[in-house]
Amino acid sequence: MSRFIPLRLQPPRDRLLSEVKREVQAGRSQSLHAAVLANLSQDSQPLGVSRCWDVEVKAGNRPSFRLPPKASISQVFDRTNGKLVILGATGSGKTTTLLELALVLVSRAEQDASLPVPVLFELGSWKAESGAIADWLIAQLQYKYGIPAAVGKKWLAEQKLLPLLDGLDEVESHRQDICIQAINQFVDSEFKPKHLVACSSFEVYKNCQTRFKLQAAVLLKPLTETQIQNYLLEARSRELWYSIEKEPELLKLAKSPLLLSMMALAYDDILIESWKRITSAEEQRKYLLTAYIRHQMTGQVKQYPRNKELRPEQIRKWLGWLAIRMEQQGIQEFYLDRIPSSWLQTGEQQRNYQFGVKLVGGLIWVILGLIFTLVSGSIWGLIAGAAAAVISALLPPIPAIDSFMLHLVLWSSGYIPWDYKRFLDAAGDRLLLQQTGDRRYRFIHDLLQKHFSEI
Repeated sequence: MSRFIPLRLQPPRDRLLSEVKREVQAGRSQSLHAAVLANLSQDSQPLGVSRCWDVEVKAGNRPSFRLPPKASISQVFDRTNGKLVILGATGSGKTTTLLELALVLVSRAEQDASLPVPVLFELGSWKAESGAIADWLIAQLQYKYGIPAAVGKKWLAEQKLLPLLDGLDEVESHRQDICIQAINQFVDSEFKPKHLVACSSFEVYKNCQTRFKLQAAVLLKPLTETQIQNYLLEARSRELWYSIEKEPELLKLAKSPLLLSMMALAYDDILIESWKRITSAEEQRKYLLTAYIRHQMTGQVKQYPRNKELRPEQIRKWLGWLAIRMEQQGIQEFYLDRIPSSWLQTGEQQRNYQFGVKLVGGLIWVILGLIFTLVSGSIWGLIAGAAAAVISALLPPIPAIDSFMLHLVLWSSGYIPWDYKRFLDAAGDRLLLQQTGDRRYRFIHDLLQKHFSEI
């Protein structure tokens, strides 16, 4: 029945579950693999939706084993009491695997109210000064989903939450060991979660001194040449396979499912002979990301009518500015209604913003006083309004005015378009961003965010 009740009127648990479900479904539907399915597999035998990479499972002291291709990650979760770490190289499918598991866990929690609610948390936003992991989780619940701190703490204490922690590699390198230690302390603390899943780059985790106190590790293996070939042939990208099959460096890039999907989508914008001549693996990857961005910026999206499309240089400029700000702040998720004033770049912009907030706030009080004077015929309304305008300059700004003036200054400085939400939604349709919630966005992958911040 909860689907027929407005989200804001649902009980807190149902509201949180609905928002997590939407976030998970958005992440899965806006994936590059889904785009390959939609754009390239149009024959009677479409590309399979199951994972195309091998998964190795290591539980305790028992020998590791390969997970059968048809087996779900949720089966590993169940057999290891719901405590595991997902490891793999950059772009290997860690987040995809986590979302696959999250979708199963959300479905279970919908059917059984006694089960904990799975919640996705980005470890990149954790800092040592954030305190204990429990305190950080409570703060994130409040910031991301509007769950009051007291409710979040109660849910943690009653084991009603199932933390899914993504992106250990996004934590500052000198704090990654400390972060693992904080998670282990949380696992052994008074809150002692029944289940917990963490994701990390294999290289990052291998270089840490501390190990997670979890039941099992799931390692996502790089694609084999046979898997690359099968994927591209099934995706009707036969020409791409023939172009890279004898190129060891390009095949090495293609072992990442993320980059392989980008290759399949952006092939028309890749000059293979030029790509082959690049000797650095890092430069080859940058070339691919640039080709992917160039390809995704062309074509029409529903947010802009034909002949009203934004120019590629506008898209690149606005997304580049956003990526730089997100990199500087160390965040992976962008909230449209929570742009900090620190994103203004110059003293003049800061002064214009602060003056505008005070001016607009004061004018509103004066106008209200004038209206009261006209209605009542008493001059005291205008006097009171003027007094309130002066006092308001000394008080914290009204959030709506603050947000409007910040938007106005950013727009007038050329950092964002006027209709920012339409632009962000269009970038989502172009698979440059993902919309993860109501007015919440992130880049399609951290690699793309870093790349945009450098171009």
